[in-house]
Amino acid sequence: MRNKIKTNKKNIVILGSGFCGLHAAKRLAKNLRGNTNYQIILVDRRDATVYNGELYEISSAYNKRITAACLRVLKECVSTSISQVLQGLEVIFVKDSVTGIDPKSKKVVLQTGGELPYEFLVLALGSVTNFYGIPGLEEHSYPMKTLEDALALNCHFDQFFQERWRASKEGGKSHQKVHIVVGGGGFTGVEFACELMGCIKKLARKYKFKTSEVSISIVQGSKEFVGLGETVSSYAYKRFKKLEIHPVTGGRIASYDGKIVSLSMGDGSKKDMPADILVWTGGIKPNPLLKSFEILDPSGAMEVHQNLESPHYPGVYAGGDAAAIFDPRTGNLVPKLALMAIPEGNLIADNIAARINGNPQKMFVPFLKGFLIPMGGKYFVYNKGRVTFGGFIPYIMRRIIDLYYYMSLLPAAAAFRKWKHTETIFIQND
Repeated sequence: MRNKIKTNKKNIVILGSGFCGLHAAKRLAKNLRGNTNYQIILVDRRDATVYNGELYEISSAYNKRITAACLRVLKECVSTSISQVLQGLEVIFVKDSVTGIDPKSKKVVLQTGGELPYEFLVLALGSVTNFYGIPGLEEHSYPMKTLEDALALNCHFDQFFQERWRASKEGGKSHQKVHIVVGGGGFTGVEFACELMGCIKKLARKYKFKTSEVSISIVQGSKEFVGLGETVSSYAYKRFKKLEIHPVTGGRIASYDGKIVSLSMGDGSKKDMPADILVWTGGIKPNPLLKSFEILDPSGAMEVHQNLESPHYPGVYAGGDAAAIFDPRTGNLVPKLALMAIPEGNLIADNIAARINGNPQKMFVPFLKGFLIPMGGKYFVYNKGRVTFGGFIPYIMRRIIDLYYYMSLLPAAAAFRKWKHTETIFIQND
């Protein structure tokens, strides 16, 4: 697609095809339809956009046999071709990796495509796993940030149980107990740990383990899980008890050598616990490419005005995990959630079009409809303010949101087919 870029036009370059970037590209194409002075260029190293909200399903999906075909099916469940999403829109997609950004000369440096000048730049680069420099964590743990992470974890679970089964069969001994530890008790950690139990029970039957020979623990530095208050945390504790997941609170992971997790407890003591597999869900940080800009917030995200434009770099907009956005009503940071990134991308598109057309820009005022937290199978918890309830109704609410997401990318019929296919695959693990 690189050969479609015209040198006589001004470039609006969008980096990242996640929730924010892709919706910014789609909206801009509609806003600037008929404008011959600008061209919209979307850059991503992948040729498909991924629904990260379902990665916990991918990592814990059970397969009778691990094959290239079954992994491809899982991948297709959460991936949508960018060319399919952009079909019929005046957006040039460049599949390439960004290696640098030069804000002074207003250029993006690509791995294979050279330099790409920009008039407007949209930073929608997302985030990466944060290991916080904890000794051994990056080398030995399994993160769950990307689709590749989730697929690798899925394969590793099956391979690990298979190896333990073969070792016990050849040695004529009983199975060694398997210890699985989830590091981090936020949204991702809780939803993954609860969903994992269904997969582990099937793997245990497949490789002739007793349920008692497998333990799942989840480690959280504070006493509360999820991060939405005591009430939501109490729902998590109830689910842990029902699913036989062991919560470990008040301790932070200090090191991991591939077999033992060392915890630093709140009272200053140390605690060691066995961990054959450690899944790290305990932190993210903005994409390191943002370091090309001299002025960022303490987390490494781009500071932006309420119109989502950088106060220090005119023409540079940011959204999603790449931006530090404050709610003007509360003064608090806007949560870095997928359903926030979509309206952020739309607003960025509207404001760039407004700048080009000489119209006033809009301010971003977040509207959060609440949180939906998966806690295993068809049990979800809904929370907004003082309203919290769990069960099947929040599960249906989440499924509707998933359908809305696909309909925001694809024509209605194609979106419904993809949604139905994905639900059919994932429900097998419930």
